[in-house]
Amino acid sequence: MAFGPKNLRFSFSGKNLTHFGGFFLVQHFFQRLNLKRVLRLSIRFKQRNNRYATSESILALLYPILVGLGRIDASGILKRNGVFRYLTGLKTYPDATTLRRFLLRFAQEGLKPFLRLHDALRVRMLSSTWKVIFDLDTTVLTVYGRQEGARVGYNPKKRGRPSYHPLLCFEGRTKDLWEASFQPRNVHPATISKDLLERAFQKLPASVREIRLRADSAFYDGEIIEYLRKNGVLYTIVARVTKTLKARLNSVRFTRASGEIFVGELRYQPSGWQHKERFIVVRRPVPEEPNWQLSLFQMKGYTYQVLVTALTLTPYKVWRFYNDRAQAELIIRELKEAYANRTLS
Repeated sequence: MAFGPKNLRFSFSGKNLTHFGGFFLVQHFFQRLNLKRVLRLSIRFKQRNNRYATSESILALLYPILVGLGRIDASGILKRNGVFRYLTGLKTYPDATTLRRFLLRFAQEGLKPFLRLHDALRVRMLSSTWKVIFDLDTTVLTVYGRQEGARVGYNPKKRGRPSYHPLLCFEGRTKDLWEASFQPRNVHPATISKDLLERAFQKLPASVREIRLRADSAFYDGEIIEYLRKNGVLYTIVARVTKTLKARLNSVRFTRASGEIFVGELRYQPSGWQHKERFIVVRRPVPEEPNWQLSLFQMKGYTYQVLVTALTLTPYKVWRFYNDRAQAELIIRELKEAYANRTLS
């Protein structure tokens, strides 16, 4: 396979335009990484079919994922698209059967070196970064029949169904999936979060001096907080409003931050925790029209959101910082739909 064209002029005057013309930009990014050569040097195992090198077969699998094709069978569209093959430098394209056979061998012999290469490229691209933001999130994978390791746990859409429990750690600025864990659904995040975070920390470039972490209430746990404290992580986590914490809200002094948004803070040590923590409280009027805010804690005509944090920012800025974490849910949706990752649903 060639490397594809280097100088192109784009025109939109044709009557029948290809869906994949913009893929030239992806191919140009691959060229900047020298990805084909890097794959060839990093991932080696014996091939039964010598027509396509290992690096070529890996790229042939990446292309349909990146253009949003949900099945290997659909990759035949790329094989018949002359513009796509020209942009990517492909003289021919493997058929679906060839790709399936390669994928089976790759899973056994090529996956580990591929992941090591991924981590090495990430460190290379972030070598000058001094701060990272980790977003923790969980999702549900519902299964049917007797799937190995599946257990019944909290499943808001399919109650009582066996499911798996993927735990995901994203980098908040690059949106990269930094680390992940795949567990039965009845495993609580608190029992596996520390192992996942240790693996995530080990992958950080040496230049990183500050780690910030955002997570929802599934990670509101004294042991997790203490672990983050010892590692110098500046965390912001949604608090579960217990009866004791709810009673403390009555003594919080609120100030207007913006519009109808009021913020306050308090120092509070939950039962079983080792230290007093800083809690940020955000208060807003209950909206007339139902929306996502109704899922927050309500009292006397207001909705409340409570965050525990190690940041020294003002309460309003802490709340704004946490709200950016919502993009993690969009990334999960993108993994499910745009990139056809059927393991997340």
